[in-house]
Amino acid sequence: AVAGYAVRMLDVLAVLAGLTLVVLVFVDAFATTLLVAVGAGPFTRRLLGAIWRLLLRFHTQDKPSFLLTGIGTSLLITTVLTWVLVLWAGWTLVFLGSGEVVHSQTRAPASPADVAYFTGFTIFTLGVGDFVADTSGWRLVTAAASFSGLSLVTLAITYLISVVSAVVARRSLAIHVYALGGSAADIIQRGWTGDRFSVAFTQQLVNITSEVAKTAEQHLAYPALHYFHTPQRHMSAPSAIAALDDALLMLSEGVAGQARPDESTTHPLRNVIERFLTTASVTAAIPDVAAPRVPTLTPLVDAGIPVVAADLFEDAVKRESDRRTSLRGLVNSDGWSWPQQGGSV
Repeated sequence: AVAGYAVRMLDVLAVLAGLTLVVLVFVDAFATTLLVAVGAGPFTRRLLGAIWRLLLRFHTQDKPSFLLTGIGTSLLITTVLTWVLVLWAGWTLVFLGSGEVVHSQTRAPASPADVAYFTGFTIFTLGVGDFVADTSGWRLVTAAASFSGLSLVTLAITYLISVVSAVVARRSLAIHVYALGGSAADIIQRGWTGDRFSVAFTQQLVNITSEVAKTAEQHLAYPALHYFHTPQRHMSAPSAIAALDDALLMLSEGVAGQARPDESTTHPLRNVIERFLTTASVTAAIPDVAAPRVPTLTPLVDAGIPVVAADLFEDAVKRESDRRTSLRGLVNSDGWSWPQQGGSV
């Protein structure tokens, strides 16, 4: 009697453990793919962050890295496979604990290996009929398991396609920014006509605002996006946005008042960059870094652009120290160093 009671308790514990795994998988999958306000599920966030931080220890900044270049896709596939395997394990425990899986012809109880086989086919292919649940109640549970498996696979496929699209948009943003100039000073110099900033330049800043805003929200919707490293700086969104933000800082605080572009051009873009920094930081494994050095206004002076006194600009930059430090951490976490002051990519 005692032995029988112990076996029944083990069966109950197996069912409860299995249902717990199933629930945890869907909590993590839904949080990662559907709840755009949280960035990622608790398991996915920790797993991706831990793997990425480990890889960054072996990466040399600004050097091509085959390991980092391919890891985004690997992490994405690992996430989906983990969901699948944990769901499979969960339902296997449930059916093992039930003791209701039998051979469809002989009605002999299924072995643990047969239960795992039955569960896999049930949740991903609706089964093949050689093993079945023995009672009507557990047949309903089998139907629920089938629905959960097909739902997870559909969700995962949709998520994979969406992430690939977001990666393309993210790289397109970086290319757009670096087309304006290879550095903060270069961006400003190219927009200067000799006596003012061109209308085409200010319109480019307006146009790029929506691209940055879209990428900012994609980072929150698709937490794996940050882990798609590019081997070329001109396709790195964090590096491009850091250069763009310094250019906007120099435009709004370094260029003399009469020559500055209207705030309606620069202020909205700075706001969406702040949003990008916030959303990207939700999932990115950002290291502790020192504040970047104060950018020099010398290239602007050489280009004939009116500038403010150096001490006034330095004070303005120091007020932005926290923001620039966070941006530098985001750039470093993408495998790159802080963008150079001058020159091009």
